[in-house]
Amino acid sequence: MRRVSILVVVSFAFVTSAPSQDKKPPEKRDLPKVLYAIPLIAKPGEKQKITLRGKHLAAVKEVKVTGSDAAKVKFLAAKAAAVPNNYPAERIGDSEVEIEFELPKDVKPGEVKLTAIGPAGESAAYTLLVRDELPVVAEKEPNDGFDQPQPITVPSAVEATIKGERDVDVYKIEGKEGDKLRIEVQAARYGSPVDAVITLYDSGRAVVDSADDTAGSSDPVLVVTLPKDGAYFLSVMDANDLGGANFGYRLVVRPAK
Repeated sequence: MRRVSILVVVSFAFVTSAPSQDKKPPEKRDLPKVLYAIPLIAKPGEKQKITLRGKHLAAVKEVKVTGSDAAKVKFLAAKAAAVPNNYPAERIGDSEVEIEFELPKDVKPGEVKLTAIGPAGESAAYTLLVRDELPVVAEKEPNDGFDQPQPITVPSAVEATIKGERDVDVYKIEGKEGDKLRIEVQAARYGSPVDAVITLYDSGRAVVDSADDTAGSSDPVLVVTLPKDGAYFLSVMDANDLGGANFGYRLVVRPAK
C-alpha cells in the first residue's frame, strides 16, 4: 500500500506541475497600417518620392508593390511622425514610410497596391490613387474665395490640398443651361483625412446644389444640371474645418453620362 500511495502522489505532482511549464506565446504587436499616401495621387511614367502615412510604421523595413510587374519601389526611411493637437490620430497617422516609386505609363487605376512590412508582419494592401485619362490641373493658391477662384475646364481632375484649418478652395467653371455635370472628390476612399463638402454656386453666388457624404463614403458626389448659361463657382472644404499638408484630394469634374 505504501508503494502505491507514493506512486499516486508522484503521478499527481507531475500532472499538476505540467501546466506551469507551458509557455505563453509572446504578445502579438500591432501590425503596420497604411492610411494614405503623400502626395495622394501617383503619376504613371514618372519616378517620384511618396510618403506612406499610417499607424505602427516606424519599424517598417520594406514596402512591396503588387498589381504591376513593371512597377519599382525602393525603401528609403521610416519614422514616427507628430500628430497636430486635437487632430484624430486614427485619421492622421502617427508614423510614416518614405519610398521612391515608379509606375509604368500603361498602369491602370485601381490595380496597384502597396504593402508595408515590419517586425510584426505585413499591413493590409493599400490601393494607390493613380492618374487616369482626364486632363490634370494643379491647384494654384490663392483660391480661397469668390474673388480669387481658380478657373478650370470641363472635363478635368484637380490635384489639390486643404492646406490649413478653415481653408476653402474655390474653382470657377463655365457652363450652359442644361449641361449635366458629375462632380466628385476622391480622398477618403484612398485614406486621405479630408472629409470633403462640395457646393456649387451660380454667378450671383446663390447655392445651386451641394453634397457631403455619398453612398457610405465621406467622399461627396454631386450630379447636377446647370440651370442657366454662365459662370459657376465650386467650393471644396473639410467638414470639420481641419487641414494641413497631409489633406490631399482629387477633384473630378466631367460631363455626366
